Amino acid sequence: MGLYQLDSFSDQLQQQVYDQGITRIQLGVIAAIQSAGWGIVLGGLGIWLAKKIGLWKEERTLAAKPLMITLVVGVVGGTALILSDWFFFGNYSQAILDIYAVKPSIPYLIATLTYGAVIEEVMLRLFLMSLIAFVLYKVFEKNQDRPSVIILIVANFVAAVLFAAGHLPFTHILLGSSPVIILRCFLLNGGLALAFGFLYRKYGFRYAMIAHGGCHMVSNLIWIWML
Repeated sequence: MGLYQLDSFSDQLQQQVYDQGITRIQLGVIAAIQSAGWGIVLGGLGIWLAKKIGLWKEERTLAAKPLMITLVVGVVGGTALILSDWFFFGNYSQAILDIYAVKPSIPYLIATLTYGAVIEEVMLRLFLMSLIAFVLYKVFEKNQDRPSVIILIVANFVAAVLFAAGHLPFTHILLGSSPVIILRCFLLNGGLALAFGFLYRKYGFRYAMIAHGGCHMVSNLIWIWML
């Protein structure tokens, strides 16, 4: 993720990083350690919270029906992600089309499947969605055995909005902050996040990760194929 972000910076910003005495390899190692640290800490807390409210599922195998639904989410989401950029949002921002003018880099492809599908899901679904649901449950439904579906849906929505908002800083660096770009950030990231949260709530956390990774994989394959 660190190498991908560095490649996305302007030459001036990249030079500022190098002027601090940090090499590409060092940046990659630092980013990997930070990501793993957040994944371990927030993952552990997320599992504890999910077990407290009945969100954690102990299944050891992938069930056919949930897996099929998950794959559909990945294919549809990944296709919608890239086609909406090409045929709609790209009409309002040349910067979007410029991104797709070259093939995705190896660091980007790796980051989407490691950081995106794993670390982001650990932080935003397993931890944050579980935390929000736990807090709402303790505030509004503490006399019940476990939170209602309404609590879980609200937690999913709030986590999805925060997930989308978390993409704004990097989106600003790449594409700017026009109203259309902000709408794109919340619509695409937030919409997919709602689907991932549904899979987590309904079937289990592994399905959210598979769907997230599937979205990236499908969009990347379309991207490479269309060039």
